[in-house]
Amino acid sequence: METILELNEQFVKVLSPMDKSKLVRLIEMSAISVVIEEDDRIAGFLLAFTQGVKYESINYEWFNENYDSFLYIDRIVVSDQFQGKGVASTLYKLALNWATERALSRVVAEIDVMPPNKPSLLFHQKMGFKEIELLTHNENKKVSLQELTIS
Repeated sequence: METILELNEQFVKVLSPMDKSKLVRLIEMSAISVVIEEDDRIAGFLLAFTQGVKYESINYEWFNENYDSFLYIDRIVVSDQFQGKGVASTLYKLALNWATERALSRVVAEIDVMPPNKPSLLFHQKMGFKEIELLTHNENKKVSLQELTIS
């Protein structure tokens, strides 16, 4: 758990802060939580929720109010040492398979556009995600809400 918290902290400028109690709570609420290990090290992790969860997130709430069937990727983090080695793609493939097996209609995510998270924007574009809404949280934070329809 400590390594996951350290990874989250490493990317906190594009994620929300998380302590151990919040991580435990998010794992308990999540529909799917995945950790990928390589060479006895955590390469990356993913936490995702389905609709109807009591999760206090403006972004999640937007999807929950507008869609009745989805898998929301709350956070996906890949360690610096494993960037560009297919870890994020593997995590997303696992999430997409999970959603497809449960007949969910879409996988959704938010990506920071201010400040920009360019690697994530490019990754989601390559995966086929499309922007459906732009949310402004405040003068310093704006996110792109995106979806990948899986029918």
